[in-house]
Amino acid sequence: MNPWTALVEAIEAVILAVGQAMGGTALGIFVVTFGARVLLIPVMLPMAVRTRERMKVVRRIRPEIKELNQRFKKDPHRLERELKALHEAHGIKMMDIPALVSALVQLPILIALFQAVYYISENTELASGGLVIGLVAAGLSVAGTKLSGQGEGAAWLLWLSGLLPIGIAAWLGRGIALYLAAFYAGSFIQGLLMRDSSAEPSRPQSPDEADRGPSEDELLA
Repeated sequence: MNPWTALVEAIEAVILAVGQAMGGTALGIFVVTFGARVLLIPVMLPMAVRTRERMKVVRRIRPEIKELNQRFKKDPHRLERELKALHEAHGIKMMDIPALVSALVQLPILIALFQAVYYISENTELASGGLVIGLVAAGLSVAGTKLSGQGEGAAWLLWLSGLLPIGIAAWLGRGIALYLAAFYAGSFIQGLLMRDSSAEPSRPQSPDEADRGPSEDELLA
């Protein structure tokens, strides 16, 4: 047996055991998925906050990016250098490697969990009738996206975060709908934590920052 199959079957066994203890496979799916999602918050939250702050900067410099694309569209190498310099001048990288690594770490766990739920639900009553729970999952998904600030300036993302769970749940049934509802319930909690973090007061200046003195804009104000 390969390691991936062993992982999926282990998750299936945990879901079934929890379901048996709590009175139903459906409850087992929800509780195990929700528990896994909550346990991932310490890994996902810092990266989600980092991504949100990075996107704020990207939206702010978008006009400059557009201008550089127009100016150097015939010189791709120069364009790449200028874009890199622009991003670094605003304290970000063109590609956020830590966020990518974080996503790669958590993705196998979530995929294995999804696969386990799918196999458990297959050829049972959990393989159909997922629309109502899909609507609940969609509401949690949209709320979590808004709370996290990820939908700011991107209405299409809010629409997608709502429509995708409905479509998947209607297609794959109640078992997967429960997985999605539990997953997005965890995302909702993470969104609340992100909202709290955005409300925190600005950090005090470090001695190095204080030594730099006022910025050009502050002198002109």
